[in-house]
Amino acid sequence: PDLVILDLSMPVMDGFELLKHLRSDRSLRHLKVIVSSASVSNIDRQLSLEAGGDDFLAKPVHAEDLFNALATHLQLTWNYEETVTQVNDAEPEIIAPDPVDLRILLELARDGLIKKVTEVAKEIEQKDARYQPFIQTILQFAKKFQSEKIEDLIQKHLHNK
Repeated sequence: PDLVILDLSMPVMDGFELLKHLRSDRSLRHLKVIVSSASVSNIDRQLSLEAGGDDFLAKPVHAEDLFNALATHLQLTWNYEETVTQVNDAEPEIIAPDPVDLRILLELARDGLIKKVTEVAKEIEQKDARYQPFIQTILQFAKKFQSEKIEDLIQKHLHNK
């Protein structure tokens, strides 16, 4: 592998011990290591980097943060294909679901639970066909793991209600 993502809390050995083994093994010391932990204390972050970690991601890991770390450490450039779907030349009217549903979607997006955002969005879409343009936009962002764009869209509609 070119990169390893490890958790500090693991059943057999902790992440610090695994990092020590990786960095002492000639054939594995070149690996990029991203440490992840539910602990967001600066000491864990600092100790992880001092132990040989190349980066640290706090849990819950947001997809965009993970993709940025992968791009940085593996010298990747992400190429996104922009897609626009329109039935006709007129812009579809965007009708957002009720604030309760919007807050549920917002919380899921903030937690980085993109799969759950997709599931809940599809359930909301079934409630009323008028929500379809809004939900389709959410689903397009989810497909690209753009949780911040999902959050921005929802916040905009929450403030308008």
